Amino acid sequence: MRLLWLGLPLVIVGSIVLPAMVGGAYSPTRSRAVRKMLEHARIQPGDVLVDLGAGDGRILLHAARQYRIPVVGIEIDPLRWCYCRLRLSLSGVRHLATVRLANFFDVDLSFATVVTFYLSQAAADKLKAKFEAELPDGARVVSYRRPIRGWIPTLHDPEDDVYVYTITRTSRGGSSGDDRPGPSPGEESR
Repeated sequence: MRLLWLGLPLVIVGSIVLPAMVGGAYSPTRSRAVRKMLEHARIQPGDVLVDLGAGDGRILLHAARQYRIPVVGIEIDPLRWCYCRLRLSLSGVRHLATVRLANFFDVDLSFATVVTFYLSQAAADKLKAKFEAELPDGARVVSYRRPIRGWIPTLHDPEDDVYVYTITRTSRGGSSGDDRPGPSPGEESR
C-alpha cells in the first residue's frame, strides 16, 4: 500500500511533465474552436482524422458524431489516454474511434487525410517536417492558435484563431523534403 502512495505522485507528475516536454502542457480546446476546426477542415466521407495530443477526446468525439468518419487520437499521457479511451468506449461512436498511447512524433501519419492539433509552438515547428514527409497530397492540417511557420495557410480564421493548411506536392516523384504546402487553387486565406 505504501508503494501505491509513493507511486501515485510520480504518475501524476509524469502526466504533467511528459506531455509538456513533447507537445505542450494539457490545455483543452474550447468547444467553439473544436466546431470551427472541423468545419474549416471540410471533412468528407472517406476522410480519416488524426488528433495529435488527443487529451480528453473532445475533437475525436465531435468529428465521429458529426461526420461519421474514422478518428484516431494520439496521446502520450497515460492518464489522459485512459480517460479518452473511457469516453470513446462509452460513446455511441466507439466503432469509429480509437486512441493510441504513443508519442505522435513516432507514429506514421501517412494514413491521415485530416490532422488536428492544439500544441505548443515548438511542437508545431517540429511537426512541419513530419507533415511534409508523411501526409498524402490533399491532406488538411488544422491547428488551433499555432501557425506552422513557413507555410501559407489555405484558410486562417482570425476570430477563432484556426489555421488550415492543405498539403500539395510540388514534385510528383514522391516527397523530396522540399515539398511546400500552400493554398489549393480557388481557395484564399480569410
